[in-house]
Amino acid sequence: MSHRDTIRFFPAFFRRYMADPRQRMLLYFGLEGILLQFITSVNSFGNNLYATNMGATDTQIGLIQMVPNLAAVALLLPAGVVGGRLRSSKTLPVILLCFMGIMYFFYGTVPIMGQYRMGFFYVFLGMTAGVLAIYNAQWQTFFGDVTYPGERNTIYTFRNRFMFVIGTITPLFCGIAMSAMGDAEGKLFVLRIFYYLSGGFVFLQAFILSRIPEEKKEQAEEEKKEKLSPRALLGAVREAAAYKPFRSFFILILFFYLSWHLDWTMWYLGEVQYMKMTEAHLSIFNAACCVVQLFAIGFFARLNNRKSVDFTMPLAVGSMCVSCLAIITGAMVPEGIRPWWFIVVATLATIPQSSLQLCIVQMLLDAVPPKNRSLIISIYTMVITLSNSILPLLGVELYQALGGDMRALVLFYSIAFVWRALSAGLFWMRYRHRRKEENAGFSGEKEGETEEKSSV
Repeated sequence: MSHRDTIRFFPAFFRRYMADPRQRMLLYFGLEGILLQFITSVNSFGNNLYATNMGATDTQIGLIQMVPNLAAVALLLPAGVVGGRLRSSKTLPVILLCFMGIMYFFYGTVPIMGQYRMGFFYVFLGMTAGVLAIYNAQWQTFFGDVTYPGERNTIYTFRNRFMFVIGTITPLFCGIAMSAMGDAEGKLFVLRIFYYLSGGFVFLQAFILSRIPEEKKEQAEEEKKEKLSPRALLGAVREAAAYKPFRSFFILILFFYLSWHLDWTMWYLGEVQYMKMTEAHLSIFNAACCVVQLFAIGFFARLNNRKSVDFTMPLAVGSMCVSCLAIITGAMVPEGIRPWWFIVVATLATIPQSSLQLCIVQMLLDAVPPKNRSLIISIYTMVITLSNSILPLLGVELYQALGGDMRALVLFYSIAFVWRALSAGLFWMRYRHRRKEENAGFSGEKEGETEEKSSV
């Protein structure tokens, strides 16, 4: 299908965007972001509730993060090598989306699989949420290939605005529909419908992604010929370790992710068991977060342009300390108002967090070395994904070791608070160091210009 045929596919309202190549790029990424956010929202809101209504224990809920991420870790390196060898960097993401579309229809059928449904739940969780992690890694490579550094902040911000709208609506509708059901099977039926919709939207997302024009390709030709071997892998690791900008970024971002991933399961358990939140409360909270982030993202995008992503990043990380306070202070207020106290405090904390992925993606693309780029991004994503597979379960184990009660929950989030505060401080030190280097370089240029004028 040509771009002219694609233009006819869209309503007349969008055709003026399709006529201009730059506007067409914005619209394609905006539509791709809408579909991705629907799937991501259903996963983040529904996966824990899906397992809970099938009778999962706390430990089984902890495995919800581990299983898909271990599946992603196993496939990320082969995917990175294959993606690097393909002529088009969007071929593999499109294939992954089509595979996910099929798997979501199986995932939505899990509750009718009888006594084996929890086993099949984890299998198809890995084939959906796990493959989605691989897609996100390949998407970053593709995004870097088809966009120039000067336009990435604009395109990514435009895409995120679309995503926040869908992130507001999807959990709200899903939560209200689930609350209207009187039993677990009714709630599972609602979630099944949303997973079937996710399967259909994934196929549409694949079509949209296939229409995005590849205006440039930064990968070296020799990288396409690389085969997955210990030598190639070791070479990519050495390249990444020797490249100072990537090395410093990787150490800091890993320290941050460890502090973030620690409470991914505990956050849900804290909401449901201690903040006494129902499906309706959870959906309202998700919707409120997306609304405030929708209005905040423009401010932080402008802040990135004026200051830099290095300036914004510590603000985003620091706001995650306030998320810890939402749980800690929520444990101190009367039980009747806990859900609403938590919703207000935690929603306010998410305002700077709207810039988190906006900063991380740009920092990664700026830091990654040009050689072995696809493979290095896959290795980076594999390490982050491995953290996301292990830390949530370790967080549950830590909470249980501390006593498994309200006091343990408060102590757990006090530890997380200190860890995240340290991470924010390290990112602030990185910003100050980079700023000094830039000022020193600017002063050196001015001195050189002065000497040149004197000699003339």
